[in-house]
This record gives sequence, structure tokens and C-alpha cells, in this order.
Amino acid sequence: MAKVSHYWRFVIFFLLMGPRASAAEISAQEIARLIDERLQVRSGGDAPSFADDATFLRRLSLDLIGRIPTIAEVHEFREDESESMRFRTMERLLLSGAHFRNMATFWRRAWVPQADTPEFAAVADGFEQWLAKELRQRTPYDRLVAKVLTWNSAAGGKDPVDPRGFYVANEGSPPNLAASATRAFLGINLDCAQCHNHPFARWTREQFWQTAAFFASPDKDAAGKTVPPKVQIPGSEMEYEPVLLSAGRIEWPEAFDPGAPRRILADWMTTEPNFYVAKNAVNRLWAHFFGEAIVEPVDDLSAAASAVGEHRANLLGELAQAFVKSGYDVELFIRAIVQSDAYRLASRDRPAGESDDAEWLAKSTATIRGLTGEQLYDSLRTAAGLPPGQFEGGRRGRGGQRREFVSIFYVERANNAERSISQALTLMNGSLVGELSDTSSNPTLAGLLAAPFMTLDDQIDAVFVAVLGRSPSAAELQAVTHRLEVRPEARRQDVLGDLFWVLVNSPEFNTNH
Repeated sequence: MAKVSHYWRFVIFFLLMGPRASAAEISAQEIARLIDERLQVRSGGDAPSFADDATFLRRLSLDLIGRIPTIAEVHEFREDESESMRFRTMERLLLSGAHFRNMATFWRRAWVPQADTPEFAAVADGFEQWLAKELRQRTPYDRLVAKVLTWNSAAGGKDPVDPRGFYVANEGSPPNLAASATRAFLGINLDCAQCHNHPFARWTREQFWQTAAFFASPDKDAAGKTVPPKVQIPGSEMEYEPVLLSAGRIEWPEAFDPGAPRRILADWMTTEPNFYVAKNAVNRLWAHFFGEAIVEPVDDLSAAASAVGEHRANLLGELAQAFVKSGYDVELFIRAIVQSDAYRLASRDRPAGESDDAEWLAKSTATIRGLTGEQLYDSLRTAAGLPPGQFEGGRRGRGGQRREFVSIFYVERANNAERSISQALTLMNGSLVGELSDTSSNPTLAGLLAAPFMTLDDQIDAVFVAVLGRSPSAAELQAVTHRLEVRPEARRQDVLGDLFWVLVNSPEFNTNH
């Protein structure tokens, strides 16, 4: 019956999304093939090693919905022997509200990283809820960027579910907004040009302040007519009007409201011929799903070809053009990535000094990544049989605990899988893990102990499935049962609680691999 339900869910989905999908000039399957061809997956040499089903499901769940799969989801995946098993699982996750909330956190962190600090943490929830709503409606990415850039505070009202967080986090300052907008939406780092011309940077101080002028309020001339705004460099008499980074001519309207300069900037950003907006989006999505960006650093695409080599620069350019052909459809592009063979590759650590250009494109393994604070918190609760943090009344359930935990386990880039000493100690001795390792506050363990027909081996297997998404090996099973042989007085609930603690502190649980 469940399979019939899934079938009709997908039929309804494609009917609803049909007009949007048909407008695209390229399909997810075509982009997936492009990825595999450019990365030389399955081409020549030995056959690639792909992740097993348990690893793939765990990786897919963490990337798409921000948490590990539940016990029920693991068993459903195991029991489905059809060829379309992986595709149906992808679609189920892509259609879930958790997916849009997860990607809202991803884009908010890319656009408003200041919200990860205590000073601006309050702006995160409203901004992420707005993003989740727009992503669920499949607002094209270029339109999403334009909505942020042209947001009108006067029309915002009292509802904080809007893009105002971008302006609050940048304190409404034209220089701050210029630096954040170019970094977040174009992948161009103008910050170093704010005070002086950098000898090795492409962008000049003059260009920085000309971009900042787009975020200033329009001026009035002696006759009272509204004219383009100007910004003055603090501590100097130098001032600048808005000029596009491409130095293209600006057609100013005869009469314009305070948002006109930002609308002109947004129009240029989403139509400029270098595809900076598309390249930046693709590069960030690639980093999320593959653990490292095509071009590093992720917020500076200015000199892509010279900095990372011709192969990577060409790959980014081709994928950016495919993204534009899709109609800037984020969901279509995500679907293409997770359908590719490259995404299914088995993982390993990359040896130091490995070539980062031609050999990087001959991709044979996936990169191991650390879990973000959000993924770790929601996965701990999922393993314990508790619901992950959800949006409730403008805030997340258990928001204080979740926010504090995420702050402790903040990682700037997930491709760094190492934990700091303080993070490791918090995971081992912190109150959350201690609480979840107690059967009285762990529904998964409590349910196993209350099951009348489960043997100890069955219970151990269930804990492994709940935490790691797989059954234990023979050696792992023997190691746990040996505990009872050495200490026969140990209670079963203590053994299961200790096992839960050991597994959630393992590198396997703490990484996406």
C-alpha cells in the first residue's frame, strides 16, 4: 500500500511541477551525465567503487534533510528491492519540508554568515523561514537573489519572515552591504579593496565604493529632484556614485524611489555575461554535496582559471551554463547532483599533496566531511527516537538548546572533518549526549528494552541501525556481548546506553562519508 501511495505522490508532484520543468532547456539527467563525463566517472581504467546502500542512504539524508535516517527509513530502504529504490528515496526526501528547511539553513549561512554569531543570531529564524517558503515554491535562484537585494523595509510590516536579516546583519551600512552582496551572490571578494588597491587583486578601491553607493539612499539636487546616491569614504572628501563592476552604462529613471539603485544592481547581477551569480550558486551547491568547492576559496571566483587550473574553471563554467538553462532551478540542479554516479562514489580521505586539477577531475572517491552543528544535533535526536528541531511559531522547537549546541559545534567548512578538543569533550561529557544515553530519556532504547521478543543481539543490531544506519559486523557484535561476559552483573539497559554513547562519539557517526 505504501508503494502505491509513493507512486501517486510522485505523479502529483510531476503534474504540479510540469510547467516549471517544461520551461527548462535542460533536464536533471542531462546535467548528471555532464557531471559524470567531466569527472570521468566510469570512463576507462578500473570500475569505480560505489558506496553501499546504507552509506548512500545516510549520505543522501544528511545532505538533503540535514539528519541521519530513522530506523524505519533504514528498514524501508533495505526491504525495497526494486530498481527504482534510490530514485524514490531521493524524491521522497526532496519533497519533504525538512529538505527545504535544510537548504534554507544552507543558503542563509552562505548569505548571512553573521547570524552564526550571538550578536546577530536573532535574525536567522525569520530569514530561514522566508527562504524555506521561497524554495518550496521553487522560486528561481536569480529571482531569489533579486528579492533579497530589492527588499523594501517600508513594505515589510511586522512579520519578520522576510529577507530583512540580510540588512540587519550588515547594520544597514552601504560598505557592509556591498561587501556582503558581492561575496554572497557573485562569489567576488571586494573586502580587501575597501581601504586600498590590493597589488594582487583584480578589484580596486574605487570599484568597492562605487558598488557601495548602490545601497545608499538617493540624493536630491538643488531643485529638489531625486538624483543617484553618493557615498563618501570616511575621513576623506572622496565620494562616489554607483557604477557597475562591468563599468556598463546605467540608465537611470526620470524619477525613482529609494529602491531603484538596488533594483538596477540586481538586474545587472542576474544578467551580466560572466554568469557570476550562476557560477557562485553552482560552486556553493557543489561544496555542499561533494565536500569541497570546484573553485576555492568558495567566495572568490574572480581569478578562477588562473587560481585553480583550466579543468576546474571549465567545469564550473559548463555547469553554470547548465544551471542557467534550467531556469536557475535549484531543485533541478540538486536532483542532477544526487542522481549522478559521482555522488554515489565510496569515500576516503584525500592524501596531502594530491593533484587538484587534472587528477581531481578523474574522480574515483567521495570526500569525507564533518557534520555541521545542525546535522549533529538533529541526528543525535533522530538516533534517540526524538523529533529533530522544527520551526514552531517563528522559532525552532527546543530552540535554546539547539542554538547553543550548534554554536559549540560550528564549523566554517564541512570538508574539515576534525573536531576540536572542546567539541570532542562536549560530545563525550556534555549534558545532551549524557541525557540521550539514559534509557529513561531515549525512546529508541526504551522501546528496545520494552520489546518482549527481542534478543540481546537484536537490540544491539537496532542500536547500530539507529545511530549508524547499518547492522554491526561480527567483530562489533562480539565486542558488545563480551561486556556482559566480563561483567555479568551489568544491566542490559546500561549496556545499551553505553553502546549508544560509544557509537555517537565514533568518527563514523560524526562524519558524512
